[in-house]
Amino acid sequence: MYIVIVNSHSGKRRYNFILKQLSTFLHKPFLTYIASEYQEETMWIEIDNKLLDLKGQVKGFIIIGGDGTLHYTVQKLYHHNLPFGVIPSGSGNDFGRALKIPKNTKKAILRINQQNINKYDLLEINGKKVLSIIGIGVDAETAIHCQTSRIKRLLNMAFLGRLTYLAVFLKTVFRYRSKDITINNEEGCSFRFKRVWLMALGNTSYYGGGIPICPSANPQDGKIHVVIVHNLNIAQLLLALPTVFFKKHLSLPYVKTLEGRSFTISTENIPIQGDGEELGVAPATINILHKAIEFY
Repeated sequence: MYIVIVNSHSGKRRYNFILKQLSTFLHKPFLTYIASEYQEETMWIEIDNKLLDLKGQVKGFIIIGGDGTLHYTVQKLYHHNLPFGVIPSGSGNDFGRALKIPKNTKKAILRINQQNINKYDLLEINGKKVLSIIGIGVDAETAIHCQTSRIKRLLNMAFLGRLTYLAVFLKTVFRYRSKDITINNEEGCSFRFKRVWLMALGNTSYYGGGIPICPSANPQDGKIHVVIVHNLNIAQLLLALPTVFFKKHLSLPYVKTLEGRSFTISTENIPIQGDGEELGVAPATINILHKAIEFY
């Protein structure tokens, strides 16, 4: 048996279609929880109680949604130590993209049926688990603004939701002021970068709807892959932007990379996002949790 969590913001017609596909193709029975039918924490409390009642009958969780739904579900259900499956249904599916989970609903279900469970790394920051990338600077402000942006709603209506991040980034970047940032690794080495526009700490390669900002990141290698864009003006930043989509940006003189198991950002009052969700401001410490979560 599975417990299925549905992001109702993906649209009633869409998630009803997926639920019908699950009923047809999934090899095990499932219980469905639709987020919009509950208030605040009541859904998670009910799921916890159901797991106690079923006493080991639940074999995993299936999330119908995008990165935001997956991020929030992991915070609430990670402690049950059960594997997660994903049926992509959101404007951002960057973790699913990294794991090569099919966008096609039937193929995603068949992947779960295969019961091929693998362990993956997680990032941890201030007690929060992050699956894909932690962003600091202008990309964090962009991700935060995406949550309430009218642009996101309009692009989703036009089935162009994956362009939301880029559109909001181009709007945000002209208001953002680059900052000097100090970062320390687990060995005590300190690195100071001037005029930092963004810093991405990756467990996987993608964020923002398919932007490969950390192209060498591997969610099973036990490492945080850090990309810092610094010491350039806004014109240079905008000219460099297209190189990211072709994974050519790491060779640019104003892009620096680091690798490690733990990093501390000591500079204060810089916004932080993880999986597209707001995570507060620096200072903060980011750790890698090696092979800490299971996915079908």
